[in-house]
Amino acid sequence: MTTGQDLVTGALRFINSYSPGESLDASDAQDALDTLNDLLESLSTSEASVFASEEDVFTYTAGQFRYTIGNYSGGTFAGMVTNGSPTITAATIPSTMLARGDLTGTGIPAGATILSFNAGAGTVTMSANGIASPGPQQIGFTIPGDFKMARPLRITNAFTRITTQASGLDYPMEIIDQTRYVSIGFKAISAPWPIYLWYNPTMPLGTLFFYQNPSGAAELHLYSDLILTNLASLSTVIQMPQGYARMLKRLLARELAPEYGAIWTPMREKLTQEAYGFVKALNANPVPVASYDSELVQSNTSDAGWILNGGFR
Repeated sequence: MTTGQDLVTGALRFINSYSPGESLDASDAQDALDTLNDLLESLSTSEASVFASEEDVFTYTAGQFRYTIGNYSGGTFAGMVTNGSPTITAATIPSTMLARGDLTGTGIPAGATILSFNAGAGTVTMSANGIASPGPQQIGFTIPGDFKMARPLRITNAFTRITTQASGLDYPMEIIDQTRYVSIGFKAISAPWPIYLWYNPTMPLGTLFFYQNPSGAAELHLYSDLILTNLASLSTVIQMPQGYARMLKRLLARELAPEYGAIWTPMREKLTQEAYGFVKALNANPVPVASYDSELVQSNTSDAGWILNGGFR
């Protein structure tokens, strides 16, 4: 089990700026934590640093081929939480508030979301009852996209699962770039499920464009690179595969060395590159091997691959 404290003290020890048993100054600890979180965000942008894909499942809206994706902080609003009640009262409703957004604050249970709100009455209805009555406070909220999840940096794979009639059949989808999407002449053409997806990583919500336009409410299974999560405090536990703790300590040490006046020696750089190299090798994608089903090749059926596309191409 690795904590932020372990990573920070390991990094400082690597540059001889910390001794076992020594207490970290509060300001130094916060500065090191901020640098560590910046490093985690930066590493998330590199496929070589990402160790897994995340699968999220959504439902298409029939006739809609453009969707926003993400869930970003909308700031705070004034309100009062009451123990045992799902209603936040005396609320000043922001114009940007949307249902399904997450809520945080004293007395608000973990995972609570916005079910509805009434600006005239100054109320927000939560998905769970309050667990305390702290009085007036500032309550945090998020603004979700059509598909609510952490805004992905990259979409790696996707498929559609039919949930009606031929239930359980999965149809693959090709991830394409902007140039290919732009080249499609009539983007709103309707079909039971899309065959192409272009992801435009706009801010603060990303944008997904599908072709063809899904005509039913089937399931979208979306795979994206796992984002390395920031640490809320030095006591936060971080779960990583083998090799990551060493890599993060070395990379963080390199970031902190100039602030602590430490000399970054060739040996330190060699050990850092070695640690990072092991992780990059772990995350390297294997080269795909072409294969085919001999039974399909020998078949006299003119469209033996119909099960993959249903004839909609």
